[in-house]
Amino acid sequence: MIRSATISDSEPIAKALWSIWHQLKAQQIATPLHAYASSEVLSEEIRRHLIGWLVCEAPDPKHAGFFSLFPIGGDKTYKRWRFPQDSVLIEHFACLLGGEILLPQLQLLVGHLPEQSILLCIASPLRGAYWAALKTGFRLLGESPLIVGTFAWLYLDREERYDEIQTKLR
Repeated sequence: MIRSATISDSEPIAKALWSIWHQLKAQQIATPLHAYASSEVLSEEIRRHLIGWLVCEAPDPKHAGFFSLFPIGGDKTYKRWRFPQDSVLIEHFACLLGGEILLPQLQLLVGHLPEQSILLCIASPLRGAYWAALKTGFRLLGESPLIVGTFAWLYLDREERYDEIQTKLR
């Protein structure tokens, strides 16, 4: 089941995200860890912006997931690249879970957002997350090289703009 996050979800999400970021940093994968002094600061930010968080419940708490949604359709840059008005970017999720666990979570997310196109950015070394996204129906839009590592841009196209967006990104 997928649902909107509540205040009580903010601390567990922040602790999980904090742990994920530390593991990614150890693998030399870029994270926004430097922007937060502690998981408590991150938890407070999540509490202030609960509307942008979804929680994916699971029978085993180790398999619970979350998604941070950011609307990008109104952003000038994304408009220039031809992303639809109702597009969302998945900024953060439980990306270190195995592909078999992430697959049903991504399927629930896609079902929860039936009208919206979804952009998902995944660090290239995270093969399980990449595989799960492809199995869910996302398509590789391109890759974004950073100073440290590369991120794959995966896109679930609801408005048949994939080719147009890919052309603009090039």
